[in-house]
Amino acid sequence: MFANMKHMAIVSDNYALLGRFYEAVFGMRSSRSARPEAAVVVGDGYVGMNINPRRAGRQAGFDHFGFEVEDVETVFARLKEKYPSINVLKRPSNRPFAGLSMHDPAGNVFDLSQKGMENRTDVYEDGEWNQNRTINHFGLRTVIPETVARFYVDVFELQALEKPAGDPNP
Repeated sequence: MFANMKHMAIVSDNYALLGRFYEAVFGMRSSRSARPEAAVVVGDGYVGMNINPRRAGRQAGFDHFGFEVEDVETVFARLKEKYPSINVLKRPSNRPFAGLSMHDPAGNVFDLSQKGMENRTDVYEDGEWNQNRTINHFGLRTVIPETVARFYVDVFELQALEKPAGDPNP
């Protein structure tokens, strides 16, 4: 598989308690190099989750996600060919899970990484362990679902889900 979801980030007023919740209820593990004053980092062996504290003016809830790809240069080539208006930004060195950030056509921001890239620590480099996968999907809000789905298929080789017959939602 060319791309895998490797991390998610959420923002919470009770980030430390929420981290303990994910550990207790879903069996996720804390990072070995935790920085609880900055955020709580847990993982399920496949996907890491940053639970960030809510600061003044910041909205609580889902914040962003991150892909690990086989080759970022392939992503860049696909963007140049089909999505030249999409921007890629090199992240500061204090981000322990991705060297790059970008966005989809609807403006949803996400991180991009590949094995061996700078800025990869915490549960993103702790290795995989055997347990039931906790995080296996999430949803993005968008008013242009077909365009966004096509972007993720074109750039990351993800599979678009078929809408169930009789589903009244667009």
